[in-house]
Amino acid sequence: MKLIVPQRRLGPKRLLACVIVVYLIQILAIDMYAPALPSMQVELGVSPAVLNSTVFSFLIASTVTMLLAGSISDRFGRQRTFLAGSILFTVGSFGCTVAPGVGALTAWRVVEALGMGTCATVSSALIKDSFAGDDLKLAMTLLQSLIIIGPVAAPFLGSFAVEHVGWRGVFVLLTAGGVLCCVLSALISETYHASNATLTTAFGSMLSIARALMGQPGFGALALFVGITGIPFFAFIATASYILIDGFGLSYTGYSIVYAATCAVNLIAPAVYLKLQKRFDVPAILFICIVLVGCATVLLAAFGMRSPVGLFCGFAPYALAEGIVRPAAYLVLLDQPEERVGTASAFANFAYGAITATATVAATLPWPSFTLALIALTAGCAITLSALYAQGHKNWKMHSDN
Repeated sequence: MKLIVPQRRLGPKRLLACVIVVYLIQILAIDMYAPALPSMQVELGVSPAVLNSTVFSFLIASTVTMLLAGSISDRFGRQRTFLAGSILFTVGSFGCTVAPGVGALTAWRVVEALGMGTCATVSSALIKDSFAGDDLKLAMTLLQSLIIIGPVAAPFLGSFAVEHVGWRGVFVLLTAGGVLCCVLSALISETYHASNATLTTAFGSMLSIARALMGQPGFGALALFVGITGIPFFAFIATASYILIDGFGLSYTGYSIVYAATCAVNLIAPAVYLKLQKRFDVPAILFICIVLVGCATVLLAAFGMRSPVGLFCGFAPYALAEGIVRPAAYLVLLDQPEERVGTASAFANFAYGAITATATVAATLPWPSFTLALIALTAGCAITLSALYAQGHKNWKMHSDN
């Protein structure tokens, strides 16, 4: 691998490792405390829907930040913005450790999310600034794949903390991780020459670029495609502890194994994508993913309510599809002129975050069962993806061939 923008302290592999580790640590905050949700519900005396506000607020805040972070990094530089995001994440995580109730916890989760959302957007831009050609394809695929290690590790780390020091211990671990993020962010040298324009001008430029992106054939539909694909995964995050611990009576360890196994399928998916992209173009790969989501719907309906193994086997084809869609789509979405990369990254992440945040709310509505909610949302995902594919796949093919 070769850098197209030199680094003072890091080579190409170490730069990529720093970006991935920072994003990986921060993405733990989404669901690391998920094993504790049933016990937190009892301790705090709230309903699952109210407690879910700590998840929903995190996702919404990180999503809004993703929309703005691209322009902020264009104005102040990638590295400064990345470091600022790491600092916010650390402060928010520490605040969660001392939160006296759901209201304060939700507020500190918002601060935590501001940091994570910033780093999520800037990480993609850092990679796009630093690599080109096949190196860029490999680096972006690794970024989109290895960050799923976070959800794989999260239930084990969260279960360990909950069993030994309670749910606040989860945020102690995240605070320590945030400190490491600050150190790694400080090691990175600037990859983009910040403009001299004011922040207001930068936001105005972002809106102008956004209009150009939305006018680009297929961009909006593909960004929407990625977000819709993520809905069942975030519904799973919001409900898995209730399904597996309360519904099937699993221990924290049993829950962690099923949850991590599901995420592990998602983890290997980008490797499958790298194989597929040698034989198929992007629209063909996305069509394969739609078929996988449809298969998951059928399998979940047949076996998902019977046992934890049935739930895993039914959901696995979907988890594979979701992990393939992200790198395939992001390479097309970020295939833009240099001045549009930050905004394209911001809007792609915004679409993903805004749509998947609604999944955590939809999944915890008063359904007859949380498993039924997961089945219904997966079925809706398959239907909506099919409609988007029919509308936009010709434009995606044209763009991916360029």
